[in-house]
Amino acid sequence: MMGHMRIDEIAHFRALAAEGHLALAAQSLGVSQSTLSRSLARLEAEAGVELLDRRRGHLELNQYGEILLAHAARAEMELENARARIAALRDPAAGIVSIAYVSSFGGWLIPRVVSEYRALFPDIRFVLRGGTADTVLDALREGSADVAFLSPDPRDPEIDWHPLTAERLVLGVPLGHPLAEREHVTVDDLAPYELVSLRPGSGLRHIADAYFSAHGVVMAPVIEVTELATLRALVRDGVGVALIPDTPAEPGLVAVPLTDEATRVIGLARNRTRSESAAAAQFARFVREELGPLE
Repeated sequence: MMGHMRIDEIAHFRALAAEGHLALAAQSLGVSQSTLSRSLARLEAEAGVELLDRRRGHLELNQYGEILLAHAARAEMELENARARIAALRDPAAGIVSIAYVSSFGGWLIPRVVSEYRALFPDIRFVLRGGTADTVLDALREGSADVAFLSPDPRDPEIDWHPLTAERLVLGVPLGHPLAEREHVTVDDLAPYELVSLRPGSGLRHIADAYFSAHGVVMAPVIEVTELATLRALVRDGVGVALIPDTPAEPGLVAVPLTDEATRVIGLARNRTRSESAAAAQFARFVREELGPLE
């Protein structure tokens, strides 16, 4: 049974197989012949068979040795791959950073951050994954994301969440809606109208629910969707009104300010319980300390 094979024994055996002579193999490795001889003896004892046939001072692989050599070559290749991956993890200017983010940030925040960072570190590669706040948080917890852009604060002891910026929320209504010309609206003003919303589990829905709850109202949307783009389209087509981020105006949709301001605070989240690559750690420092306030 080969359960106790050592890395140096693999290298010794491969050298013996290549050189076919104890002295030449010892010279190529820079070790003594006695060290090499003991290493081969240990391997053969573990295998329970001779791996090299001795022919007048010359060593030749036999059928057992050929099997071991094939596996030894693959083992050394795997070790080299492991060393390369470890080196990449230790290099802050290279490697891969996996980012999870709330889908609505994909149209403005993520492209800006990624482009500015790659201008400084062009060898960095990114893997980007958008989703709801719940799925983003799950990706961070399970380790499929190194960092996450998330709103609101998950208030999880395992998650470090650092606020970066805030988006003002407004009431989205279609062009020509009775509230479209108002300077601002209250929660009471919305009572006659049907609401549409993102589904529970999204960060924006959590914030909207909290906003209405603070005003003594239980939010009861007539339609729930998974994407902000779909929500805006429903508002634009007159299906209902919705709380949405105050982004640049789009045709057919009017943003009406709220009397009692509501905001969506966006933060950078990291998992305190998982080790972090040098590339991910440097990216997080860049976002938190060097990029400055995001607008």
